[in-house]
Amino acid sequence: MAEIEDTPPATQPLPTLPRTSALPAQAVPATLPDPADLRPGGPARRWTWLLGGITAGAGAAALVLGLVANLVTPTATASSAANSSAAVASSGPASPSAALYTASAAGCSLVHPETVARYAKGAPCTEQKPIGGIPVTGGSWTSQDSGLTMLQVLVTLSPSTDSIYQETLSSARTAAATSAGTMKITDDRSVPGIGEKATLLYTVAWGYGRIELVVLQRNALITVNYQAATRSGYTLKDVPPSEAEAAATAAARDALGTLTA
Repeated sequence: MAEIEDTPPATQPLPTLPRTSALPAQAVPATLPDPADLRPGGPARRWTWLLGGITAGAGAAALVLGLVANLVTPTATASSAANSSAAVASSGPASPSAALYTASAAGCSLVHPETVARYAKGAPCTEQKPIGGIPVTGGSWTSQDSGLTMLQVLVTLSPSTDSIYQETLSSARTAAATSAGTMKITDDRSVPGIGEKATLLYTVAWGYGRIELVVLQRNALITVNYQAATRSGYTLKDVPPSEAEAAATAAARDALGTLTA
């Protein structure tokens, strides 16, 4: 019988895999490009600012919603809410005996049809409904048929409206002051005869203006944004600031008239 070898057979060498080379490192920019530099220049760039007026309403709504969320605790008990309301009534411009507002009209009913026909003719309305229990309602009328028209009205009912009033104005002023010269507030003043106190801001960017009117009445805050420009070819021209102010004040008075205690 043949002897069985106990030596394992020689193994074949494994095939050599092809060598790979490392990818060259990608250069990382030190800073991200300024979004403003990515937009076209000339009239198209200014038109971008005007179209931004349409989304400014959403930005204002987000600002108010954020301020309300920070200043109002949704889980507050009825007694704590009543105490907070009483504190605002005693320390704010309203008298302690003034009844607090509990409701306003629906968003697209805040402004009278006559006012819309005069200052935002033909502009359809989009309603801003309360979000997450935050008591903010509003309507936004926008049109680009003959240039640009944007009217937005927001109503906030809260025991902290005095603080929201101050923060809204402070945020708008800070945004203009830190814009590296692209935005400038050309009018900043109190407006008598509207609510308990009201402030008007007129902001200009890329040569075009937008008005913001902030009104405080008891526990209600009314914020109105208005911008309008006519178009002739590629040329855009703002409506006069006096007309923009008239539109904003008319809308604010309409909204105040819908409040119920």
